[in-house]
Amino acid sequence: MVSDLLLIGMLSVLLILLILTRTEVAFAIGLVALLWVFVGGQSMTTGTSRIFGGMNHFVLLAIPFFLLAGELMNEAHITERVVRVANVSVGRFRGGLAQANIGASLVFAGIAGAAIADVAAIGSVFIPAMDDEGYDRDFSAAVTAASALIGPIIPPSIIIVIYGAVTQTSIGGLFTAAVIPGILLGGALMVLVAYKAHTEDLPRYEVEVDLDEYPSIAIDGLLALTMPGIILFGIIGGFMTPTEAAAIACVYAIVLGIFVYRSLNLGGLYNALRRSIERSTQLYVIIGFATILSYMLAREGVPRLIAETIGAAGVGVIGFMLLIALVLLFVGTWLEIGAACIMLAPTMATMADLLGIHAYHFGIMFVVTLNFGLITPPIGMALFAASSVAEVPVWPIAKKIFPFFLVDLVVLVLLIVFPGLTLWLPRVIGL
Repeated sequence: MVSDLLLIGMLSVLLILLILTRTEVAFAIGLVALLWVFVGGQSMTTGTSRIFGGMNHFVLLAIPFFLLAGELMNEAHITERVVRVANVSVGRFRGGLAQANIGASLVFAGIAGAAIADVAAIGSVFIPAMDDEGYDRDFSAAVTAASALIGPIIPPSIIIVIYGAVTQTSIGGLFTAAVIPGILLGGALMVLVAYKAHTEDLPRYEVEVDLDEYPSIAIDGLLALTMPGIILFGIIGGFMTPTEAAAIACVYAIVLGIFVYRSLNLGGLYNALRRSIERSTQLYVIIGFATILSYMLAREGVPRLIAETIGAAGVGVIGFMLLIALVLLFVGTWLEIGAACIMLAPTMATMADLLGIHAYHFGIMFVVTLNFGLITPPIGMALFAASSVAEVPVWPIAKKIFPFFLVDLVVLVLLIVFPGLTLWLPRVIGL
């Protein structure tokens, strides 16, 4: 066992070095995984079969469809309509444009399901508008990046689909369990902005809206919210698989963009297809190679060894989840969250199962914690996206985002300590 653990440690160091030297994550994982198969005396046929076996899951078909649905909604310029809904609903209070930014992210989260799409779409509209209203540009970018964390949590969520696929956990159950945590995160950010509005005298959104515009704004909001409703209730109600729900979401986005708003053309369709295919391909390659790592870890009994060690230490379930959260916070600072989920979720979910932790509770904690890496340097993809949109350096945004990070941590601790926040809704629905 000592030699096995030494080998695992050496390969882990090699993987980290490859990633830090900016080797593509998929190829870094693949090189280490195949090396482990070779050194471990396994047939290379095993590696090949594991790669294709990891990608050969029906539920993984949902990923390209969810990505395409988000891209189609972006190309159809639904974002501007979502922004109008948010401004009219919460934009009139002091600090209202910042509140509207968070509110728009809550709505847009149910459309795109990805943080970077949220930053690009919402930020390109809100950051200039907040600048015109007198907000500090660093603060505007920080609010946009912080609220983008909601995107990968509220259904539909690409990262939840990936987690469910690699851990064989019900995606419908995970989607349901994610609703309350996603709303809690958005509410916590709004509370912080309200406090800052009181202490720092943030501006108001002063643009007047004619009464005859309200019906069209309400219809826009209803149409935007219909997509996540179709996905969530279709899966929970057992009417659709996640893949079928994602495909229907794509059809809905095309109908909305072409026939309702007339804002989606052939060029937009091509761009949406191209970007979704590129992102899907990257994820599938990572999933294939990461499956070998998961297989080798399970073969060496690493999940059971760690679970038994933690159990013997007497830290309990909450202590275990806090330790896992610390690991994920660290990993999220230097590894892209999709790759991190594919690499770590199978092993950690097995450990949690051995300790009797509910799959939905652990899964949502895992996803929420890993998403924090989106706003923490040095990777911080949402930080860099906000920096690009706002045209300001990353570090000033990172300083402004720190209070939002602390608020998110409080929500995370609540999710760990009170399992009912994730399990109540699935139990009510019967999942």
